[in-house]
Parts: sequence; C-alpha cells; structure tokens
Amino acid sequence: MSNLILRVKKDIIRYELLARGERVLIAVSGGPDSMALLEILYSLQKEFTLELFVAHYYHCLRPEALQEALFVKREAERRGLPFILGASPVRAYACREKISLEAAGRELRYRFFERIAEELGLTKIALAHQADDLAEEVLLRFIRGAGRRGLAGIPVKRGGIFIRPLLMISRERILEFLEKEEIPYVEDPSNRDPRFLRNKVRHLLIPFLEKHFHKRVKECLKRTALLVAEEEEFLSCLALENLQKYGRKEKYTFHLSVKGLKNLPLALRRRIYLEALKAIGVPLFRVRLSHLEQIERLLQGKTRGDIDLPGGYLARREPGRLVFKAASARIPSFEIEINGPGEYLLPFGGRLKVYYAPCGEAPQGALLFDPQKVSFPLIVRSPRPGDRIRVAGLKGRKKLKKIFWERGLSHEARRSWPVVEKEGEIIALARFLVAEGLIPQGEKALVLEFENLPS
Repeated sequence: MSNLILRVKKDIIRYELLARGERVLIAVSGGPDSMALLEILYSLQKEFTLELFVAHYYHCLRPEALQEALFVKREAERRGLPFILGASPVRAYACREKISLEAAGRELRYRFFERIAEELGLTKIALAHQADDLAEEVLLRFIRGAGRRGLAGIPVKRGGIFIRPLLMISRERILEFLEKEEIPYVEDPSNRDPRFLRNKVRHLLIPFLEKHFHKRVKECLKRTALLVAEEEEFLSCLALENLQKYGRKEKYTFHLSVKGLKNLPLALRRRIYLEALKAIGVPLFRVRLSHLEQIERLLQGKTRGDIDLPGGYLARREPGRLVFKAASARIPSFEIEINGPGEYLLPFGGRLKVYYAPCGEAPQGALLFDPQKVSFPLIVRSPRPGDRIRVAGLKGRKKLKKIFWERGLSHEARRSWPVVEKEGEIIALARFLVAEGLIPQGEKALVLEFENLPS
C-alpha cells in the first residue's frame, strides 16, 4: 500500500470520516484529484468494508465533456463499481438564477449527489477537494470580503454526509501518486481559463505570494483555515442549540422567535439565521453578508416587507417571529358579487356558503348578520390598502392591517383574507368580526360561512 494511501487512511480515522460498512458515493469528474480519490477509496474498500458507488455530473458546457463522462464510466466499470450519471443545462440555469456558471454548476451537482444518496440510502458522499483547493478557497473568500465562517475555507466534513478525504494532501503529491500508479485522468481546459477568478488565484496570485512572500504560503493558509474551522464547529453547535430553543421548522418554512433572538449577540444571531436557512434548503454558498444584514434589519424593525433570498426563498417579519420560507406565487386580488344564498368558490381554493338560519344553528366562526339590516347584493373581496371597519366599543373605524396583526395572520394570508363589503363600506372580516350595529337582534341570521381560508 502506497504512502499516500496510508496518509489518507490516517486522516479518515483522525477526522472520523468513515465507519466500517458505510455506503459511499464517490463524486468523480475524471480529473486528477477525483481519480486519485477513486483509486484510494477502492484500495481501502475491503479494509473498511465499504460499498462504493461512482457518480459523474455532465454540465453540458464543453463538447469534450461527454467523452470525460464515458471515461469515468469505463474506470468505474473496470473496478466493478456502479456508475451513476447526472446532467443538466447549467448555462440556462445560471442565466435563470442570475448567478455565475461556477456557482450554478456547484449547486446543481450538490443537489444531484444529495438526491442520489437519499434514493439509494447512501451514508457518505466523498468529494475530491485537496489542500491546494483549500488554500485557494481561503484566498478567494478573503478577496470577496468573507467573515470568520468564510475563512474556514472548505470543511473536511459537512452536514454529516459530505467528506473530503484528500483535503490534507497537496496537488503535487496527488500527481506523483497518479504517475507512479499509472492511473489515467483527464484535464479540464477550463481550469486554465483566466476568465475565472479561481484560476487567477491558482496560476497568478499564489505563485506570486510563494515567490515574494512565503514559499509555503499554501501550507500556512491550510493551517489557518483548519484552526478557524475548529472554532467554527463550536459556534455552529452553539447556534444549533439556540435554534432548537427559539426556532420551529414546518416543511419548507422556519419560524424564529423575535424576543428570543434579541437576547443573543449579533454574531450568534447571524449564525442562527444561516442554520435556519440551511434547514429549509436555501443554498448557503449563495447567501451573502448583505442578506444577513437585511434579515437583521427586519428583526430590529428597521425595514419592512419581504426580503428575497437565494434559491427562491424569502424572509419576512410576522407578529412575534421571523419567518424564512419558499416564495410562492401570489394570489391576485379578487372581487366576487354575492346576489343571494348559495355556494361561491374563492380564488385561493376556499369556499363560501351563504344561507339563512337560526342564530343558534350557525357553526362557530361563521359571520352572522341581522337580515333586517343587511341585504343583497354583497361584495366579497381581497383587502386593499387603507381598509377600515367599525368595531363595537371603539370610536371611529379600525384599520384592517392592525386587526390582521393582532390576530397573528401571516403576510400571505393578509393579502387574500376575505372582506365583506356593502355599498362601499366594509361590514365584516371572514371568521373574525361583523361591523358595529349589524349583529342579529332576533332569532334568525344571514350566515356567511367561509371554508379553507388562507393560512
């Protein structure tokens, strides 16, 4: 067994990257790093009793990329390993999401790897990042103005499933290993394209730093990143503890207590925002400091309205809580004329039943009107800015906006909550209240019963 394989084995044990009997997906591009990773894990397969799978992602960007996919397929089959191919038009996705090709490819690749792991019940996804990648990433993030979390670079393991067994190994040692073991690989010409900032860092900045400042600058950057990563792990654990204390997840929505968050330091709040966003599927590598600052202003009440987040998500302030959720199509404003008893469909999937009945027989939550004071036609519509209603016991009229806030309605529900209007005046809010002076005085009532109201 070669020295490099023994070194990687020690790192696997040291960082607890693999346990015996795990089912591992190896992400293989066909380049030198991923081919070294494939060979090393294949060599350790029996010792760790691993079940290995090979995955390749075709980005549809270069004509030669299809040949690279076929090369990886042959190498997987030569070792008797299952091969899984994923593909998508990355350029079209980048244009649609208004992100770089590099960011689009990364996002789609990771989604593919995670989906395959879930479908096949795999326990680990092995990626081929190595020590030079780590050094380059730290410099890139420093140039872009990253904070402590960014300067931690590439983690050796993430999310309990992604592992990077080669992260402590230099590119030079990997190339020596491939040459000695006569392992073939392909070269991606885009790795030398000067249009990409990463390539400028790799081929211009780092050689300049090595020549004029420190010949082992990559080793220094790696050591710094590992130290910061250890501290980041502690902060992440602290953030998760507070997330469980002050947060609640519902499918693709996360609720955070405003009162609880305000008692925490700003640095910890930012970390909690990231953990909450990650929990609902927001691509964190597209989340910038500007997004976190906008969320913070929302928490402090310094800004209002929705904040757009990467990947089709949004943040908003609701009564007593911050809400992160997937953005949904907005229900258009509506207006329906009610000309008599019957059933009426509402645009958000709700339904309205209109009928006369004894007051004691009407269901809880239905609107009851005095039939001597309220007659047809009525208008049921969505709320409009400035809407007000007369409330018993109050002088004047009260804003619907304030009533919705007091009732704890979500921002989306407020947009389509049914309002009942008669001759230009609001006389009721679905399920909540009837205007002053219109409640039945006798035994019989005109009943408006709403079903499936917005949530």
